[in-house]
Amino acid sequence: MQEPDVRVEPDALTGYAGLIGQEHQMLAQVRTALAAVQVPAGAFGHLPDSDQLHTAYNEHATAEQQNLTDLMDLLSYAATGLHSTAGNYRTNESDLQASLGGGR
Repeated sequence: MQEPDVRVEPDALTGYAGLIGQEHQMLAQVRTALAAVQVPAGAFGHLPDSDQLHTAYNEHATAEQQNLTDLMDLLSYAATGLHSTAGNYRTNESDLQASLGGGR
């Protein structure tokens, strides 16, 4: 069984890394907006266990901030990896061309 030929387009990798960067920026704005939302202690009114509801809300809000930070870190790692991979492919192609006397 013969393996199919694989062609990698470094520009496609860097283009996708750019899109990931845009998503990272958008999530940073969302994280900032959510961090600005403060729910006062009396917001849950006279509901039974309103203090516990407020505490639970704050715990969830804190966890969501951490989730967004973790997601942003993952996107950053992915973009960095894509840029690095594209660079490696470009270097390899250049080295291969040079070893063949500039031909393709």
